[in-house]
Amino acid sequence: MLNSLIAKIKEVKDFRKTQGRRHELWVVLTIIILALLTGNVSYKEITAFSKAEEEKLIKLLSIPAKKLPSYSTIRRVIIGINIRDIQSLLESMLQQYYREKDKEDWIAIDGKSLKNTISNYKNKTQNMVTMVSWFSQKTKLIIKAESQESKNLSENAIVLSMIENCGLYNKVFTLDALHCSKKITKIIIESKNDYLITVKGNQVKLHNRLKNLAEIQEPLSEYESRDQSHGRNVNRKISVFNGEEVGHVNYPHIKSFIKVERTGFRGNKEYSQTLYYISSKKLSAEIFAKKIQEHWLIENQVHWVKDVIFNEDKSRIRGVEVAPKFSLLVTVTLNIYRSWGFLSIKKGQSWLGKNWEKMFLIDHFDSS
Repeated sequence: MLNSLIAKIKEVKDFRKTQGRRHELWVVLTIIILALLTGNVSYKEITAFSKAEEEKLIKLLSIPAKKLPSYSTIRRVIIGINIRDIQSLLESMLQQYYREKDKEDWIAIDGKSLKNTISNYKNKTQNMVTMVSWFSQKTKLIIKAESQESKNLSENAIVLSMIENCGLYNKVFTLDALHCSKKITKIIIESKNDYLITVKGNQVKLHNRLKNLAEIQEPLSEYESRDQSHGRNVNRKISVFNGEEVGHVNYPHIKSFIKVERTGFRGNKEYSQTLYYISSKKLSAEIFAKKIQEHWLIENQVHWVKDVIFNEDKSRIRGVEVAPKFSLLVTVTLNIYRSWGFLSIKKGQSWLGKNWEKMFLIDHFDSS
């Protein structure tokens, strides 16, 4: 597996001048990714990993020089590499890992502000970077990731651009209310995909229309469930209605709209919430219930993992230029673990342990 990964890393163009170059770029990048896989998430930790594993690295990577990359070299590579080259590496890996390009899959799309690009938390209008990730509900891979500074593009604009150029078909994109707009839905349909999108107060007319219709229509199907995990005791009722009766000129592709009622307790506090969704698919309430919940896997399988396990928000690798590059390298790392079948990165790290050289011996690993 590591051999095929190295072959893809070798395709990354070296941005450095030939003169004075002591280590090939692929060597430095491979060491960085190996360090991330084993839980080393800072310049110092990556350098310490390189020193501690020097003998193995020299032998297994066939490094001619007996001296491994220094702290300065590792830092210089992460700062200097072109972010598009990291994205190309991610896409190249997905050609091997993600085989659902034309098959049905539900893709959760969500943006995350990189807090390590914020210099002043008191300034609400300051520039920062948003990383938009596409999470496959079927494979648990991050199939696309793109960042942009807020001064250049909004999260909405990033998502629009990504959908227009996605090259994927027969997917159902699940998005939160931020992306509920006629433009987004139109582009999704034109891209030969479908959508499931939350509707809230940012689309007042549509929200009110759904609310009123739900009071007079008979549901096409209903489904109820209970969640008693993590101190919660919440009942969910999902009702699916005929979306073709919405009759909203800006959303001509709605086949269904969904009403989700949540009632119960979170801890000792009584809880009640009603949400609405629109979809270009006509499915049962049970299926919609499952897919609505699975959308939020992107929070705990991507955003939470990056923050808690890879320390992204508190990382000392900071700034609008370098932080998104490091975030993409972490994405590459996550996809390696997911390609082995590990939903839990902690479990994957425990399996890999200090014996990372076993990566040379496997093409695929299924942890189940």
